[in-house]
Formats: sequence, C-alpha cells, structure tokens
Amino acid sequence: MRLSLDRGDLWDERGNADVYDPARNLQTKLNSIREQDRETWSKYFDATYYDSQWTKIPGARLLMTLPEGTRAERFSLAFDTALASVALHADGASDGTSNGASNGTSDGKAQVFFSATRPIALLRLPGGTRFELIRPASIDDLGYPPPRILTGEKVGEKVGEKVGEKVGEKVGEKVGEKVGESAGENTLAFVQKTAEALEYAFAVEWQQTDGEILAALAIATSDEADDPLAYARQLAQNGLRQGWESTLSAHRDWWQDFYYRSQVFVPEPRLQHHYNLVKYFYGAASRAHAPPMPLQGIWTADENALPPWKGDYHNDLNTQMSYVAWQAAGLTEAGMAYINYYEDRLPQFRRYGRQFFGVDGAMVPGVMTLKGQAMGGWGQYAMSITAGLWNGHAFYQHWKTSGDREFLRNRAYPWLAEVTAAVLSLTAEQEGKLTLPYSSSPEFNDDRFEAYLEPNSNFDQALLTWAVTALAEMATALEKHRDVEKWRGYLNKMAALHVDPETQALKISANYSYEHSHRHFSHTLAIHPLGILNVEQSAEARDIVRNSVRRILTGGSGAWTGYSYTWAASLAARAGFPGAAARLLKDFERAFVSRNGFHVNGDQTRSGLSNFHYRPFTLEGNFLFMDAVHEMYLQSWGGKVRIFPAVPDTWADGEFVDLRAEGGFLVSATREDAKTTAVTVKSARGGVLTLKNPFAEQRFRASLDYRQEGEWLTFSLAENGVLELASEE
Repeated sequence: MRLSLDRGDLWDERGNADVYDPARNLQTKLNSIREQDRETWSKYFDATYYDSQWTKIPGARLLMTLPEGTRAERFSLAFDTALASVALHADGASDGTSNGASNGTSDGKAQVFFSATRPIALLRLPGGTRFELIRPASIDDLGYPPPRILTGEKVGEKVGEKVGEKVGEKVGEKVGEKVGESAGENTLAFVQKTAEALEYAFAVEWQQTDGEILAALAIATSDEADDPLAYARQLAQNGLRQGWESTLSAHRDWWQDFYYRSQVFVPEPRLQHHYNLVKYFYGAASRAHAPPMPLQGIWTADENALPPWKGDYHNDLNTQMSYVAWQAAGLTEAGMAYINYYEDRLPQFRRYGRQFFGVDGAMVPGVMTLKGQAMGGWGQYAMSITAGLWNGHAFYQHWKTSGDREFLRNRAYPWLAEVTAAVLSLTAEQEGKLTLPYSSSPEFNDDRFEAYLEPNSNFDQALLTWAVTALAEMATALEKHRDVEKWRGYLNKMAALHVDPETQALKISANYSYEHSHRHFSHTLAIHPLGILNVEQSAEARDIVRNSVRRILTGGSGAWTGYSYTWAASLAARAGFPGAAARLLKDFERAFVSRNGFHVNGDQTRSGLSNFHYRPFTLEGNFLFMDAVHEMYLQSWGGKVRIFPAVPDTWADGEFVDLRAEGGFLVSATREDAKTTAVTVKSARGGVLTLKNPFAEQRFRASLDYRQEGEWLTFSLAENGVLELASEE
C-alpha cells in the first residue's frame, strides 16, 4: 500500500534571471504587443515560467508492504470523519473472507487518518508490515543534493550532530545517544535540502503490540524548527504516546463539526456522493493557518514527474473557482485559508504593482508562486490587470454571507479598495469611459497576440464594474460617505457590457463574439459568479443572460474540459435552465473524474463530451460542482433569497440544511413531490429578509408577520430569530 505525503508549503521559488530584470515591466509588454515582438515577449513572459525552476515540490511516499499472506481487498473513506480503512484478506482463511485475527489487525482492517487537531498521521496496520520512505525521482530535475534516508541509530546520530552544532558538542552527543536509543529499528526518516534555505523532513515512528502496529508520521520544515528532523520525530513520538483512541476522538469531533455545518441532499446517488466528497476535499486540503489550495492542493502526484503547470496559483479561474463554494456551505475554516493568504501577500503584491506596473498599490499576478511571485507564462492572463479583482470577490462574498461587520471594516473593504484603486490608476478616460491599456479574456486565443482584445473585454469590464459597485455598497454599510461618492463616480465611468445585436448574447469583446466551443466562459463572468447581470433586472437583461448561456450550451463541448461542465451548470442555474444544470453535473461526474473523484480535465469515457482525453489533475472542477448544486438549491444575490430556484422536476425530492444566504441567514428547506413543503431561516445577527415565495400558488403559514409584494415576501428577524414557513396543501 502506498501513501503519498505532502505539505502546502513545499515550494521551490527560484525564477530565472529575467524575472528580476527591470525591463520586465508594463512598458515592455505594451511595446511587445504593439510591435508583435515575439522574441522579447518570450524572453520576459513565456520563458520566465517555463525556464524557471519554481514549482510546487512533491513530498514523499510511504510504502507499506503487508506481511506475506495478507493482501488489501477493499479501500474506503468516511467523509464525515476523514478516516480511511482498508479491508484485509488473509490467505488461507477457512471461510474465504477477510480474517484479521489470523494475520492482520484485530478487526481485519488497516486504518489511517491525518489528525485534524495535531500535525501527525496515525496508522493501524497488521504486525510485520514493513515500511519504506521513497523520495520522488522528479526532484532530481531540480538539482537538489541527494536526500538522507535514515533509520534507527543513524537518525539519532544526525540529530546529535545538529544539536551539537547549536548548543555544544557534549550536549549534542548526549541528545544523540538518547534519540538513537529510542529510535531502535522502529524509525524511518527522510530529509531533503532544497537549492534554497528550505529543508524538510518526514519521520515515521512505530510500535508493535498484540500483533498490530501503531505508526505515527509527521512532516516538518526548517521554517518551523532549526532541526526539522528532530521536530518531526518529536511530533511522531508524541503521537504514539497520545495513542490512537485519544487522537482519533479529537480528530472525529473536529470533522463532525465541520462536515455537518450544513447538509445537502440530492436525489441522485452518484451526485450526492460527489458533493460529499468535495466537502471532504475542503476539510482535508484547506485550513485557515495553512496555504490555500493551488492547482492540485496538497495532493501533488509523486509519480516521478513534477506537478502539471508547476502546481501553481492560477488566478485566471482556478484559485477563484476552488474557493467559490465554501461560503454557502459555511465552511469558514477552509475558506479563511484563501482570505488569510491573499491578505498576507499584500506586501508582495505591492512590490509587483510597483516593479511591473509602476503603480502605488497592490496588484495580483495572474499566475504566481506560493510567495506571490509573478511567474509569467501566457502573459495575456499571467499579467492580467484585473486578476486581483476576481480574488477580491471572495472577500465580498464572505462579508455578505456572514454579515460580519468587523471583517468588512478591517479586512474586506481595505483589501478590495487598495487593489481596485491600483487597477483604476492604470485606466485612461475615453469618451467618458475608463479603458485599460490592454485587455484579454481568459483563455481565448491562447498565448497568441490575437488574445489581446480591444479594451475592455467583457471579462475585464465585468470585474471593473463589479468592483466599484461592491465598494460603493461596502462603503455605504460602513457609512463612509465620501468613499461612496468616489466609487459611484467611477461607476458612472464604466462602459456597458458588449452584446451581439443579432443574437442578444454577450460577446467576448467589442469586436469578438462567442462563435465556437471554448473551455473558459470568462465573457460571462458578469452572470456568474459576479451576478451584476441577472434575469431579474429587466426583460432585456433576462434575454441576454439566457441567450448567452444558450450559446455556450448549443455551441458544442468539443473544446471543453471538466470545469467547463460544472461552471456551465452554475450558469444554467442562474439562467433558469434546471434540466441543463442537472445534465451537465451528471456528465461531469461520469466522464471527467478519476476513480478517487479528482477532476482530471479530459473526457475519460471518450463518449464525445470533449475532444480532450488527457488526465492532468486540477481541483477547480470539483469545487464548481459543489457551487452548481448550491445554485440549484439556494440563490442569494441582489439582497434577495430564492429557494430551489433551478431544480428539475425529475428531482422531485430534495433537502438542504443551514446553507448560508446573503445577510448572514442560515436557510433550510424541504422539497417533496416537486414542491417546496417547508422552509426555516435562522439569523444570529437579525435583519430584513426578502424571500421569493417558495410555495408559488400554494397556501402556506408563517411564524412571523410579513409584507408581500408580488412574488416577494419581506420578514424582519430579531437577533437569534427564527422564521418557519410551511405549506398548507
């Protein structure tokens, strides 16, 4: 059995010399675009990505060889406790079934969990299991020195040497003797120095009792301790002392609280399973104190190749869509990893703004390392001017769904205001409207010069318009009256989105329509997730939304990848096409995920859903799946809440519990026989709730008084108030 090991902060941050050349700047980029200078372009943008060493570093692999006569029979994972189990079969069992008592653990299972509360993993394995730590061969491509793979006394000697250097030879020798003695044969360690100051270590410690092995595994870096090996061993040994049951109990409590923060029930077993798996992904891969998920999260493959696309932070869709679903599900511990990270990186974003764009303010690279360095690549998007505005949408959404005024005042508003001001400083006014010096629409026309579109593309314009609109709303809530006027002044200088006069659908840009299948629906950002163009604004807006989504759905999926299906499902839900949304989710789940549920981009069934059949693994398609289910079950935008707004009649029954809506409301609802039967809304902070009548023509009763205007019901909830609605038919 193999266990891949990784950490989010294992990174090589080395860029090539051209990354730090002052000529790598906005003016060089503009000159290259104007002159179609591919050589200069490649030097400062393409090559800085492809010819630099920077990458997410794969960690290691723990190989466990079971005792002779024992084999793994079935693997399972409990999503609500994050406990993995392997049913074991002992050859020669008289009944032909799993028999742990004869050769294995007492209950015929091997188990592992990565503790939610302590930085260790614990494993229960059959007695006689042998361990080996394996370093991925792909690390050879980075030019690092050979690793130290140590056992027993060798570990103790190395710890002694290190400590001796720090505190004196004699003390070091004594510590070395102690650790060497305690190590015995039941220790493995893997220590790797990188080309930079980073050093990281993996340590496995185990003990055998009653025919079973209890093993503890820890990973540490030189950012945590001067001697990461000693620290990793200490963590593992503490884990053994704490024991399986005690550590598992605290771990299980954390997961139960996390997993049942909200619930969604879908009447499609495979879709239900995938929704639950994606929730597990959030809990397993994203924590407030750790780096947020890049392309592959913490599941970097160790298959002797470096991660696809360097495992980087892509801010032209991937990071934003990986963190698009946590707010509605109430998974704040997972989502704050994203918020904290982009807030902590402000000093680097300011350096990037100053050095590349020549502005006094923070600019977010479209493609970046863990530290926030601008990696380059397809420069049309890697050096996008508006990427940071899209990152800011998560700050805004957290405020809207939490109702947290302090978060708004101290974090969300300052962050988005600074990034937006930096972007606006790069615009010029033409005929009363603000235009950018260049514009694109990820990822139309790939890395060709034709990817530069007449400013502003609908992608860039949607982000500009949304940002100043959101900031005016936020400033109003904070009673910053001068700021309100400032942002409204900018809003008056925002151009309208480009609409094809013949099809009445959104274009890519002023002179470029959506005329062929494409994977990235960046031109529809105004519809989802930004919501500044929606079906309730007017009859004209409704037609534009629906025509735009129809063109995507009818234009063919040959150039789509997996995330295209799940994003299209969210768009279909916003447009009011529930049947299409459900079909798209089914197609995604059956064709674009691997056996373990990871989104692998290409159509694995070769059933005509896409011309891509490759398998690079990225996470955003999975999280967009979760978002699409939320969009079908609960929509809250524009200050109003909608229950089951895009559920097909074939999903006659359904339920959700404690999904978050704008205003800090927790909403629960039940659907039976294709009709909503009950709704409960809880409000910790109190507030006014505007709810689309979920019962249509049915008679209903409400626990609070309300005002009705057409199909909209308005309630006033007190602090910690509860509203209950139920059908009377």
